[in-house]
Amino acid sequence: MITTILLVMLGGGIGAILRASISNYFNQFQSVLPIGTLIVNIVGCIFIGALSGLSLHIQWINPFLITGILGGLTTFSTLSNELVGMLSPKFKPTLFILYSTIQFIGSFLSCYLAYHLI
Repeated sequence: MITTILLVMLGGGIGAILRASISNYFNQFQSVLPIGTLIVNIVGCIFIGALSGLSLHIQWINPFLITGILGGLTTFSTLSNELVGMLSPKFKPTLFILYSTIQFIGSFLSCYLAYHLI
């Protein structure tokens, strides 16, 4: 049990650093939508689907890679915060709907397709 906790902590830290780095890099470019969060969520879901589809029987894969690194990389809380921000007067409702749709359907399809194609 303690090994699992340590693997999740280590992986989560790595994933959070990756998320911050990738998001900061892509969010520096002028865009109507926060592209950094979209990229980390889609890429993370591809890897989660692929690793889950492989059905690897290695004990440390799930806690370290899937729950830790990829869980730390992908971010539902940042997405939710961005969506709340889009409801402010400076953003249009169409952007809210577009971004929500791209995030949820894109993430789901990425995970689903990677799971079934690997």
